[in-house]
Amino acid sequence: MPKAFSTQHGWYLSTLSSALENAQVLTSNDNNNLEIASSKLIYTYTYAMSGFSANLSPKELEALKSSTGYISSIPDLPAKLDTTHSPQFLDLNPNTGAWPIGKFGEDIIVGLVDTGIWPESESFKDEGMTKIPSRWKGQCEDSIKCNNKLIGARFFHKGVLAKYPYLARNENSTRDTQGHGTHTSSTVAGSQVDNASFFGYANGSARGIAPRARVAMYKALWEDRTMSSDIIAAIDSAISDGVDVLSLSLGLDDVPLYNDPIAITTFSAMERVRRLGG
Repeated sequence: MPKAFSTQHGWYLSTLSSALENAQVLTSNDNNNLEIASSKLIYTYTYAMSGFSANLSPKELEALKSSTGYISSIPDLPAKLDTTHSPQFLDLNPNTGAWPIGKFGEDIIVGLVDTGIWPESESFKDEGMTKIPSRWKGQCEDSIKCNNKLIGARFFHKGVLAKYPYLARNENSTRDTQGHGTHTSSTVAGSQVDNASFFGYANGSARGIAPRARVAMYKALWEDRTMSSDIIAAIDSAISDGVDVLSLSLGLDDVPLYNDPIAITTFSAMERVRRLGG
């Protein structure tokens, strides 16, 4: 970043401003130029990667490539949902080995990037859990009631709205309307729920792989429309909030790692959080 800028956001905004199709016309009015650039800027990333996402025309993108500091650009690719595995698959034993030695994830903060969460599920009850660790910097948006188990809930959909501006997106909430995020987060860190069943079938106790861990949900997957820019923003926020583990049950198909924005972002996350899973 050039010394003339005090923040990366200011640098990115100035860089983007210079790449506008009508930049030459607006050079006499820098404020107007920056205002237009700001409307095209979707996210500024600080922790997950050094860069930003923006809604650009092909001509503006070509102009951006000649800017000082430019390294590379990747299209905002759609992602798809995946699934996760069970304690049996991981050969975990509740009596010996890594599971009890790790105290079943006690006080570990797991950040999940998914379709959201259903906070009323018994898997997220906080009975017997201690207070939230002081290192936690995250927050819970208004429509979700958090506790000492579910300690964070945020949503990201600016990338989806930029790609599909005709959508009337009224779901300004981290609440899960698909079930995938509630499924994966309870599989990873759900509290023990006794007398669980599927409408009377398969009775037993249900619990996550790390039932003593905390959960922070970052909703970035919206029905059948999911953009990488929102996923990166969610990971960026999770790193800033102070998660210990990232769990992502999603991905891109047929994209080499060096062009996969999720792979690049999670590689960066490994350098900033203590563990990376998913």
